[in-house]
Amino acid sequence: MNFTAFLSYVIITSITPGPSNILMMNEAKRFGFKGSLRFQIGIISGFITLGVVTSLLTTSLYQWIPIVEPYFRVVGAAYLLYLAWQIAFSKKSNNDDTYSKSSFFSGLIFQILNIKSILYFLTAMSAFVLPYHDSNASALFFMSLTILIGCTALLLWAAFGSAFKKIFIKYDKIVNTIMCFLLIYSAITIF
Repeated sequence: MNFTAFLSYVIITSITPGPSNILMMNEAKRFGFKGSLRFQIGIISGFITLGVVTSLLTTSLYQWIPIVEPYFRVVGAAYLLYLAWQIAFSKKSNNDDTYSKSSFFSGLIFQILNIKSILYFLTAMSAFVLPYHDSNASALFFMSLTILIGCTALLLWAAFGSAFKKIFIKYDKIVNTIMCFLLIYSAITIF
């Protein structure tokens, strides 16, 4: 296995915009880093759960991945386009009190159903790990590394949203347009 290629894939996929990253940033933009902590913990808990379950299933069902992956891609792209639509047509509000904070469980459930994250783990395991390593220890190491890098990227997006809150609010329409196009780009890159 080419470890550099694996790390490149995991880092680039983790740090590029995706539904979880954008939602983490948006929640931190609205309520600050501390104010959005419950949602962040929900997203991260869902990410870890998804990573473990997807990695175990990928290891167990490795021969079936080529059959089901195209369906995941279509559903994932459609979901990203739906999120882009929601962001593009969201209404600006100068009063954050009109928003309710997202809960731990909304973050957890959202992340477990996040097709981009499912594809992230599926691809990492099926393309970089399983063809070259057959031990459970190797699979556990690479799964843990993938989860760690992904969680770090999620927290960076939340910190970014919190740090630039005033700018994002001032240029709400521009920021939402950029986030919308980044989600559309994410949907296109799935294929």
